[in-house]
Amino acid sequence: MQTQDLYNVGRRAMDMEDYVDVLRRHKSWILGPMFAGLVIATVAACLWPDTYVSSAVIRVTPPQVPERFVQSALNQMLNERINGIAQQVLSRSALINIIQTFDLYERDRRRLPMEDIVDRMKTKDIGIGAVALAAQSARGGAFPVSFKYEDRYKAQKVTQELVSRLINENTRVQLGVTQNTTDFLTEEVQKAKLKLDQIEQSLASFRMKNAGRLPDERAMNFTALQGTETRISTINTALQRINQDKLMIEAQLRLQREQLSQATAAAAAAAASGSREIGKTRAANERLIAVERDILNAEQVLARLRQQYKETYPDVQAVKTNLQSLQRERDRLLKQEDEAKAAETAAAAKPAQPKTPPASVPVTRDMQALQAAIKQMETLVQAKTLEEQDYRAEMARLNGQAREFQSRIGSAPMADQEFAGLTRDYESAKLEYQQLLAKQSDARRGQEVEKRNQGETLELLDSASLPIEPTEPKRPVIVGGGAVIGLLLGLALAGAREMKDTTLKNLKDVRAYTNLTVLGSIPLLEDDVVVKRRKRLTLLAWSTSILVGIVVMAGSYYYYIATKP
Repeated sequence: MQTQDLYNVGRRAMDMEDYVDVLRRHKSWILGPMFAGLVIATVAACLWPDTYVSSAVIRVTPPQVPERFVQSALNQMLNERINGIAQQVLSRSALINIIQTFDLYERDRRRLPMEDIVDRMKTKDIGIGAVALAAQSARGGAFPVSFKYEDRYKAQKVTQELVSRLINENTRVQLGVTQNTTDFLTEEVQKAKLKLDQIEQSLASFRMKNAGRLPDERAMNFTALQGTETRISTINTALQRINQDKLMIEAQLRLQREQLSQATAAAAAAAASGSREIGKTRAANERLIAVERDILNAEQVLARLRQQYKETYPDVQAVKTNLQSLQRERDRLLKQEDEAKAAETAAAAKPAQPKTPPASVPVTRDMQALQAAIKQMETLVQAKTLEEQDYRAEMARLNGQAREFQSRIGSAPMADQEFAGLTRDYESAKLEYQQLLAKQSDARRGQEVEKRNQGETLELLDSASLPIEPTEPKRPVIVGGGAVIGLLLGLALAGAREMKDTTLKNLKDVRAYTNLTVLGSIPLLEDDVVVKRRKRLTLLAWSTSILVGIVVMAGSYYYYIATKP
């Protein structure tokens, strides 16, 4: 026969008789926690102070003056406005003032900071409900205000204070809104009036400034402009002629100055080197002067031909060819003259030959004639310059007049357009001013309505109630809940003890765990003295516990009755 491992044998399934046996064996572990829970719950319910809730109802009365006559300045929805007012009333400073005024939370103030007390009062004790609109209307309605506290009289007083502050804050907010609206519209009216005055001044100034640019003066402006342009064209022709004359005179002046310089140099060279070189130098100078004269004549002819013909005209081409050959001849003669001067300079630089003192340069008749011609040419250039300055001054004046006439003619359509724009701005500013003036008048009427308390106001519908019965705690619920929790704890303890007990309790356990046939059973025989002593001790313990529990519950109830206001 194999031995069975008793440590791995599972428990058998329990039936109703087994459960009854478990309850009978562990009745003390079940009834003890149940009675303890009952006592603890009773003590807690009696020591828990009563909390009374005082409530009031505030009604939102619609404006007494219809809105089609006086427009309200309030732009918030009713619920949003009430919430904003409630935030002001439930501010930290306001709640601290209420706590100190009515001496609230005396015990809590000794052990908690004021911030925690204010937060508890705001979130848990004070209740401001949402506005219940009347008959699906955006105006009118009511909302409750409540406060809960241990002292029902203080709860009523605090509720009255909250209602009073809500009504006063609503009045203050409405007066402030209407006053701010009126002040804002007054400033906007002043700005619109200033803008209208500025546009009126601009319009008057434009009429005065554009007096000569009216439509009936356009023909006169065109005629004056044509006359001015004709005179400008004449002056331009005269200036061209003067410029040509100046070019010719300056060319002749330059040629005469060169001739005078050459004559002076020739005279000085003749005085230094003798009469042997005079004839040769004079011949070269006369040839150079003749070439210069021919070049000047050719340039004048070419200038006249260019005014009448193009560059491809045959006469122009022939004159240009002749001018180029003359210029090459002049360059050759100038080169020979430079070489001669260089040779003279080199000869004069030799140290061996003694130097003769230079003779004075004689002034010849040709040199006197050239000096007189140069002065005459300079006088002519100055005269032409003065004549040109006069023409240019008159040209500048005529150009200014032409620009003025052109500005008048060109700006006439723009002036009409600008005048139309100014008129349009004036009408727009006038309309804006009139609209703002009307809104300002409406705002002032609305402010007057609020001052007379004929607008949308808050009034007390139901005054703060004096609570009779406390709302907290629910003592029967607490006592019953404590007993039930104790019972559940006792059942849990009994179950835990039963799970830890592995002894055989009855014949069912013997058959189930030994798989043996039971022929008979011998009952447990105990000494009567021991049994009686155990029963007396158990009875004494239970009696003492019950008595102590009853005394504790009675004392708690007496404390509750004694401290109840």
